[in-house]
Amino acid sequence: MTIEDLASSLKDSYFIPHHCVVKPDSSSTKLRVVFDASAKVMDNPSLNDCLLTGPKLQADIVTILLRFRTHKYVFTADIRQMYRQILVDPVHRKYQRILWRFSPSDPVKCYELNTVTYGVFSAPFLALRTMHKLADDEETSFSLAARILRDDVYVDDVVSESDDLQGSINLRDDLIALLGRGGFELRKWSSNNPCILEGIPDDHQLSQSFSFDEGDFVKILGLRWNPCADCFSFAVTGIENSCTKRSILSQLARIYDPLGFLTPFTFLMKYFIQLLWVQGLQWDQVPSSEFVDHWSQCRSELSDLQELQISRRLILVQG
Repeated sequence: MTIEDLASSLKDSYFIPHHCVVKPDSSSTKLRVVFDASAKVMDNPSLNDCLLTGPKLQADIVTILLRFRTHKYVFTADIRQMYRQILVDPVHRKYQRILWRFSPSDPVKCYELNTVTYGVFSAPFLALRTMHKLADDEETSFSLAARILRDDVYVDDVVSESDDLQGSINLRDDLIALLGRGGFELRKWSSNNPCILEGIPDDHQLSQSFSFDEGDFVKILGLRWNPCADCFSFAVTGIENSCTKRSILSQLARIYDPLGFLTPFTFLMKYFIQLLWVQGLQWDQVPSSEFVDHWSQCRSELSDLQELQISRRLILVQG
């Protein structure tokens, strides 16, 4: 591409900067490409500055998790490359241009991204709106699966449940068929019952799930879930030795607990932070030795959270 060609492409268009993010612990995609549609050039607006995000269509994560706890049989799956299966109108693709070359010896070329792109403000709405439209179009043939697409999908994670084993298997098949109508595919299957995974290719399952090893767990909307024991557990990482407002807040932020299982413990940590604020200490200022002793005792108990196991199923008793 010549300078003249590049200058011509910049007129009434937008080039999205991008970089890679490496996730060694990912079971599928170790390297992801991140697009920054908020990048500006001089005083010009970014692409995201010119877009509306659309109304909120995302289901509430706590509601999904609570519903996930109330049934006997459950399964989870991911919609494979959901954004990449949804085409953008060709008229709008000039706003999703990138510069790319496959090796340092190749000339830089201009490409247009044809599909919904992560990093663009409107992308989550467009993806979920497509899911809802697919559910509306196919509801006559797949009524239960259509309800799942509307209520039990968080971003690209599908979480579903049933009190009947055969009903779960039928729902699984309907979901596969319904999403197939839109060109989508489900991967990373896991379940608390191996019968639900029968017929699913091994490479479409999470290895931790179909091995049904007592020590294995999968991630379900950020929570650690052991399908075999059918319980939730927690991992605590990065325990810091220092005792400051910054270090305590940092440790608290590492504890992901959307259902409040750890509230008795996290409440104490928040209380410590409140005491530091009342004392007027700076972010990295060390408090009194008495306070440090209390925090040291609390910090020593953090690792005990890893031994905690909470049953996934919540049995409701009607009065």
